[in-house]
Amino acid sequence: MHYSLDHIRTFHAVAKYGSLLAASRHLGLTQPTVGRHIDLLEETLGLSLFIRGREGMRLTEKGADLVTTAGELMGNATEFERLATGLEEKIGGVVRLSANQIFGTLLLPGIIAGFMREYPEIEIEIDVSNEVSNLLQRDADIAIRLFRPAQNDLVARKVTELPMGLFAHEDYLARHPAPKSIDDLRHHVLLGQDRNPSLIGAYRAARLELATTDFAFRCDNDVAEINAVRAGIGIGPLHVGMAKNWPSVIQVLPELPIHTFELWLACHADVRHNKRIRLVMDYLAAKLRTPYQKSLT
Repeated sequence: MHYSLDHIRTFHAVAKYGSLLAASRHLGLTQPTVGRHIDLLEETLGLSLFIRGREGMRLTEKGADLVTTAGELMGNATEFERLATGLEEKIGGVVRLSANQIFGTLLLPGIIAGFMREYPEIEIEIDVSNEVSNLLQRDADIAIRLFRPAQNDLVARKVTELPMGLFAHEDYLARHPAPKSIDDLRHHVLLGQDRNPSLIGAYRAARLELATTDFAFRCDNDVAEINAVRAGIGIGPLHVGMAKNWPSVIQVLPELPIHTFELWLACHADVRHNKRIRLVMDYLAAKLRTPYQKSLT
């Protein structure tokens, strides 16, 4: 049998109001549409549900047997719609974020503090790791990434671009005059990574060939490397926007093209219409477009 919930809803309305016209007004349908629904339902069931007469639509015995069940079904459908609407409007719950060391440690706590003051009913979890979270397996609800996600089942939003630069603390530059050319960097204390080769590749793109041993300070933890720059150990890479929060940290060779990252927010396509997740994504996007505003220490 093939009939729709709309046909049962129409049957119930005609039985309740006693005529096609009255039922059509209640349902917001045309009278011919209501009549067609009844005809299709009777044809599908192989039953005569109404006796049609000048006084309206009168239930047959078999039609009367179905009215109670139809009413229960309509009540369940209404409850289902009410519950679904309530779930959409409800924003309380948990949202899990995934971010790398820099964002998860230095940036997100300051942003999330403001968000949770505005939406105290939402709980936030942050997974801080430079490993890429698997949104397809729901390791996180929202991921902050420095590259465009490629999976088809993900929804991604580009937020902004983050240029990189070389920086040093003013105390270091007081002891070591700032480099005037890229070759001058070889005479400075350079801060770099230990086992991760990506920074060497960035220097190579800027026309400076380096090896791991050229870095006097080496660490694969991004936050430790940032703090090493701020401590005055030597020259190292920072996000230009982030460094603006630290007046004592000065950019050297500002014309040097180190690298520019794209900042993306991503979530699984199945949850993009979830009101709670939309709120968090919209809030993050707004704050990350003007990053690092009084949110770092």
